[in-house]
Amino acid sequence: MKVAFIVNSFPEISEKFLLNSVVGLMDAGVDVTVFAAHRPRDEMRHELFDARGVAAVTRYAEIPRSMRARFLRAPFLFFKLLARRPKAALEALKVGKYRTVAKNAKLLFFADAFLGERFDVAHCQFGVNGLIGAFLKECGFCGRLVVTFHGSDINTYPKRHGLGVYRHMYALADLVTANTGFTKGKIVANGCPEGKIRVLPVGLVAAEYASRDRSRIEPFSILTVGRLEEKKGHRYLLEAMPLIRARVPGVAYRIAGGGSLLGELKELAQSLGIEDACEFLGVCSSKTVMDLYNRSAVFCLPSVTASSGDMEGQGLVLQEAQACGVPVVSTLHNGIPDGVVEGVTGFLVPEKDSAALADRIVSLLSDPGLRDRMGMAGREFALKKYDIAALTAELVGFYREITA
Repeated sequence: MKVAFIVNSFPEISEKFLLNSVVGLMDAGVDVTVFAAHRPRDEMRHELFDARGVAAVTRYAEIPRSMRARFLRAPFLFFKLLARRPKAALEALKVGKYRTVAKNAKLLFFADAFLGERFDVAHCQFGVNGLIGAFLKECGFCGRLVVTFHGSDINTYPKRHGLGVYRHMYALADLVTANTGFTKGKIVANGCPEGKIRVLPVGLVAAEYASRDRSRIEPFSILTVGRLEEKKGHRYLLEAMPLIRARVPGVAYRIAGGGSLLGELKELAQSLGIEDACEFLGVCSSKTVMDLYNRSAVFCLPSVTASSGDMEGQGLVLQEAQACGVPVVSTLHNGIPDGVVEGVTGFLVPEKDSAALADRIVSLLSDPGLRDRMGMAGREFALKKYDIAALTAELVGFYREITA
């Protein structure tokens, strides 16, 4: 079975779940080729990309990020395509069908990358890439179409580009997967037939978590891993810190990740008088993040619904932390409850409730026994439910079902 795996920028340090998915397919013996729109912006990448030979199965459409450069090259690609695949050349211009990816010329670049190729399945990661997949199926570059939604692609994209932006793609898709039940509900509400949708979370490469090193745990440490953007909810944990420090004077909060809110969050920490207890680490390598998981007493992802309507998807970092044996505290937000066993592997509190965050975190920092019990339960839960090998086996079963 030949599978084309279609992504945006790859491999991005903040989207390890895509790399895990590719490794899972390779390990399952699937003939997978990754087609990426762009090379990653940051030179930092996960060690898994090189260690598992993912580079050898990755091709880049080399779409310029500059729209001017993109449109300067588009006429050449159009006439090249017109000579070899005239239907595809004309189809690539149909904005009514393919909406944003026709308007911004992405279809011409992907068609050029697919010339001379045909795949049994095109598996598109994120709804917007499903529009590219619909074009590829319409033009005969693939036989079947699978589209995976992750969160923002259904929570905000249709609001920005029209509620019917995915209509043609839904009609052509053979299968749609959603990372959580919450995401599935949003896709159904947007018009996708429910019978086409399966819930399939993104997973972990279990071998990366085979050893659990808690020998260097810092007993009063809190960790968040995530981009510094509104939906991650960092500000609400910062606002909880004075409450936590009043009860646990030696508490330290580490934040791994970069983003647009760095200056604002640093100013907030200073205004709260907690800057000495907060460390902004910036973007970290996967090796550094693993070390942070192992050293931290509690992991917290205080996600919220952003003012734009954007929401967390699955929140894979919660499963990563649990796989390392770290108890977690998060929010009753989107699909997060799918990935945390309340009261067993961690705690969930209402969004934007700093007092509740503080209370749950203090309960873990002040009770090593509870912390250890929840950490062990979380490790067992994450490695059983989110093992990429098991999830890939289920996905390959879906591929076989639609290609039979």
